[in-house]
Amino acid sequence: MKKIVIFLVFILSFVLLGCSKNPIDDQVDDIVDVPIIYNYLNEVFPINESKRFEPSGYLANENWHWHGTPVFSPDGKEMYWSKYIKASNDIEIWFTKENNDIWGEPEKLIIDGINGAYNCPVFVDGGRQLYFLNFDGIAFTIYKLTRDGDAWINPVAIQLNIPNGKMLGWSFSVSENKNIYFLLWDLNGLEHQKIYRSIYHNGEYGESQPLDILDIGSDGVGGPSIASDESYIIFDSVRPNGYGMHDIYISFKNDSDEFMAPINLGDQVNTTGEDAGVAISPDGLYMFYTTLKVNDLGYNPYWIKIDELNAFITE
Repeated sequence: MKKIVIFLVFILSFVLLGCSKNPIDDQVDDIVDVPIIYNYLNEVFPINESKRFEPSGYLANENWHWHGTPVFSPDGKEMYWSKYIKASNDIEIWFTKENNDIWGEPEKLIIDGINGAYNCPVFVDGGRQLYFLNFDGIAFTIYKLTRDGDAWINPVAIQLNIPNGKMLGWSFSVSENKNIYFLLWDLNGLEHQKIYRSIYHNGEYGESQPLDILDIGSDGVGGPSIASDESYIIFDSVRPNGYGMHDIYISFKNDSDEFMAPINLGDQVNTTGEDAGVAISPDGLYMFYTTLKVNDLGYNPYWIKIDELNAFITE
């Protein structure tokens, strides 16, 4: 039995047949469930393995490498990701869109009035909003963009209650109900980086709550990725009993709605190198993460089927 149920996303298509002016005859004769088909840039899906996500033109090279995993829109027709540009030491967000099974040329995301590094694109509110992290050289800010047709407009800074002496880190994640999970650094260097949570209520974010159960490893933690229903959280950390550098861990919630002790995802994904930066696919079936393996030039994304991970399987 699996510890978690992976939900498939469906579009409900309502077909009204036999319409009549007689209200007795007006009815919905049929409701058809039409599943969304995710083609993930037409890549071959991984089966019983962790597989490099390697669509043509998206592999890291001597000019850039991935600074995070690919992030797909809820309908699967857009992919966003962050690039680390080696020559300029800058981080940019790029995207590509699919139309009739054909993916367009990659484009750089440009937001008027927002300068500096762009990182960590996150789709929110069913794809009607896009959150991202901006670093202007002094401080980190999470911005919200609103979809207007094919464009993203009206950047608004997300107001988080950051405790005194703390500073946002490089990544964050948002659940379906808009609760936000993020990293905080200690400006005085008195403690390492930790994962915090802020609850969304009535259009505002509440107090920043440290998730101490996830505070493992002397170097702190990174890359929080929350399940849409908040039933589990995946992150990376360095621990003495790990496989190498950063390993990827998971923490499930118990019946009391509390996160439990983290579990190392094991050698199905973790290596002696750096393994980090998780994103869950919109259909809930795949886990994307970044790593550097033999024959990789720079960091690249890999993906694996979630229900094949030992952490999700019980006897």
